Amino acid sequence: MLGHRRALAFTLVGVAIVVVGVVLAVAVLDSGDDSGSNAVSSPLSASIARQVPASAPFEGLGELNVGIGGRCLRLAVADSLAERVAGLRDHTDLGPYDGMLFVFPGPTETAFTMSGVTVPLEIGFYAPDGSRRNAVLMRPCPHKAESECPVYRADGQFLYAVETLKGGLPAGPVTACSPG
Repeated sequence: MLGHRRALAFTLVGVAIVVVGVVLAVAVLDSGDDSGSNAVSSPLSASIARQVPASAPFEGLGELNVGIGGRCLRLAVADSLAERVAGLRDHTDLGPYDGMLFVFPGPTETAFTMSGVTVPLEIGFYAPDGSRRNAVLMRPCPHKAESECPVYRADGQFLYAVETLKGGLPAGPVTACSPG
């Protein structure tokens, strides 16, 4: 009987050691450099994971409240390639939204155009740490091909871009916020 208890104890200790080893391995892998997917930790990354479905006129997208310059903006979220390409094209009314947050999978130097956009927009470019790179007023280019419209770029790599109607983009870094 004593031998059976001793064997059971050794088995339980062995299982516990394996479980602790697996948990530690997962923690180390999750905290390591994930350069293959360009994963970036940022002031908004946890909030982006908790975005909720957007309403009209942005059905099919997510929405998120984002703080900029002491204001909490309600933004539609474009976090896939197709959503970022579509952006605010063909939107003259933003409904209850202050604009759109463009989320990239890693730091980028992607350029923006106003092809298919009929109203002037402001765009702010934000580094992975949330600091503002620069902001630009973009002029409409509704009836020309994308290759015929001006190109708007950030002053360096960025992870987020925020577009608002002209005059709607506050100055300051981008952060998470709660409305109210």
